[in-house]
Amino acid sequence: MASERVERRLTAIMAADVAGYSRLMGADEEGTLARLKAHRRELIDPKIGEHRGRIVKTTGDGLLVEFQSVVDAVRCAVEIQREMAERNADVPSDRRIEFRVGINLGDIIIDEHDIFGDGVNVAARLEALAEPGGLCVSRMVRDQVRDKLEIAFEDMGEQQVKNIARPVRAYRVVTDAAMQGAARAPPGARGRVPRWAIATIVVVIVVLAIGATAAWRLYPAQPAATMASATPPTLPDKPSIAVLPFANLSGDPAQAYLADGLTDNLLDALAQNPGLFVIARNATLVYRGKPTPPRAVAKDLGVRYVLEGSVQKSGDHIRVTAQLIDAVNDNHLLSQKYDRNLTDLFALEDDLTLQIAGALDAHLSGTVSTRIAARGTRNLEAWENVVKGAQAFFRFNPADTSEAQKLAQRAVDLDPNFTEAWHNLAWTYFTQADQGWAKDRIAALGRARQLNDKVLQLDPEHAGAFQLRAHLEMLPDLPEYDPEAALADARRSVELGPNDDNSHWALGCVLFALGHFDEATAEFATTLRLNPHPYIWESGSRALALSAAGHYEQAIAEIEAAIAAQPKNLLGLSYRGSIEAVAGHYADAVIWFERARELDPASSLFALLLAQVYDQLERVDDAISLLEKGPPQWRSAPLVRFWLALSYALAGRKEQAATEFAAFRVLAPKWTLSTTRRNWDRRFGPQFSDRIIALSREYGIPEK
Repeated sequence: MASERVERRLTAIMAADVAGYSRLMGADEEGTLARLKAHRRELIDPKIGEHRGRIVKTTGDGLLVEFQSVVDAVRCAVEIQREMAERNADVPSDRRIEFRVGINLGDIIIDEHDIFGDGVNVAARLEALAEPGGLCVSRMVRDQVRDKLEIAFEDMGEQQVKNIARPVRAYRVVTDAAMQGAARAPPGARGRVPRWAIATIVVVIVVLAIGATAAWRLYPAQPAATMASATPPTLPDKPSIAVLPFANLSGDPAQAYLADGLTDNLLDALAQNPGLFVIARNATLVYRGKPTPPRAVAKDLGVRYVLEGSVQKSGDHIRVTAQLIDAVNDNHLLSQKYDRNLTDLFALEDDLTLQIAGALDAHLSGTVSTRIAARGTRNLEAWENVVKGAQAFFRFNPADTSEAQKLAQRAVDLDPNFTEAWHNLAWTYFTQADQGWAKDRIAALGRARQLNDKVLQLDPEHAGAFQLRAHLEMLPDLPEYDPEAALADARRSVELGPNDDNSHWALGCVLFALGHFDEATAEFATTLRLNPHPYIWESGSRALALSAAGHYEQAIAEIEAAIAAQPKNLLGLSYRGSIEAVAGHYADAVIWFERARELDPASSLFALLLAQVYDQLERVDDAISLLEKGPPQWRSAPLVRFWLALSYALAGRKEQAATEFAAFRVLAPKWTLSTTRRNWDRRFGPQFSDRIIALSREYGIPEK
């Protein structure tokens, strides 16, 4: 039987949809629908008819149109986008209806009034690559019209698009409307991200990285269980181990700190061994109190060995059990039970650490053993204060940070050689300065620096101390401000702490700030391998890096999963807002930053991020009011002072701008126009960033 003949023809296909349509409908359903209908009635449908196009079908916010001439198709799309730009000129950015358009020339199948085939699919994929207000075409379209129309094309390279076997060569049509739309386009809507968008991510990662350091060495109350990869990680090429939280069998929740402290000490000791791959503490917290087979844990985390155990305290007596399991063979390599006096806890730890390392055939070298011993204490009361202080520290609020500071200070008073106590004490001062909680920011940072120097005096190879020093060297209001020195210290931190996810994350942040994007991405990948259930700032940095690579939708999916796993961690809201700001969705960014501000009005970090998007939305008075009404200690934060000065200048309040810029220069004497360019150049698009540079120069920021 002869098959039914299929009708085909070569035609130009235009696919178009409204960028951010769901957001627009969510904000104003009736108004959005009315404006869209008006645009269709008054502009789009008449233009299509004028250029001899046929509307094949509509899909709410989308159109599929065919043209007999590819020149007509491109001319029609360009004219529509230009006139839409004029219509949107006086419309607030969060209410604009902006079309993304893709055009392909290809073979199609006709089925009554509809059309199908790869020619249609490619047009739809090109539309997804276009910017809001922009137009993206295939190579065949470009070749057919480039000598017939006075328009320019920007080569976007080969694009691998969904459901199309071969890569598609895509070209962006350069029009006035497209240039205006570039500053608002979500990275996920195109294959490559403009340089200014990369600059935004650099600044956001640096700002949020400084804010996130408050909890580097600690662990959140709600680990991000949903962030684990669906595909089991590949086993490393050296012995790999996860240390599960030891169970508290004392019957008294107040004694849980003993089990937590013992778990942390064992993990830290094993992590010092470069011959081992040790999963981060945070990644194992999802199993606390959950009877999970070791093999399932190992598969989830990508390790071969799992250590589990329990702690039971009764008076001055302590019982500790520990089992080391080979999850591949389901064999017990080690099973130990200790019944000791509480004062023997540290000797017990040393013995257990050595036995675990021996069972893994990864013997601790003399240097590593000496370093571990020097870092700890034999004073039980000092150790208890550090463990309890760490728990208070991560609750991440002014009162608990002050309590953690008192406990760390008590620990160093009890044992002046307790390195970790000095280290934790340094972080409390840094956190108070960083979050705007300190009455005197510079004094608090100076104290953090002194304490960190003490740590390095006691242990010149302390990875965490190099992390903190790197962050101090990234602060422009400190005399040690030196990004290149920060990079060297961050690299040293990774060298000394190869199993420390936070060391890799810190290095990634500094690399990103200095423009070494590929290296930064690799460090973030290592961070998430060591911590498959990451901290919010680790997954947030990864999401921002995804935005830099043009994967906006994936970035949003990852940060939303992180927020769902840790809904009380306000940094997640900031990362979510920052991703929207990077994408040019400033109105959406405001929503997230305002939520963070409502929950922590004392944070200068959240206020700064919010003020920046206020200014971009031309809500300059709101930015000024927000920064003016902050607590007095905000005035000692240089980036807050800089942005208040800039906002005054944008508002034309020259006298106040001059006063604030002068105060900023006192706070950050090393700040130059080159610093401004590194931090702000083209952050919000060429026009706004040029104003930042020009105003900085006008108000006395030196060139070098």
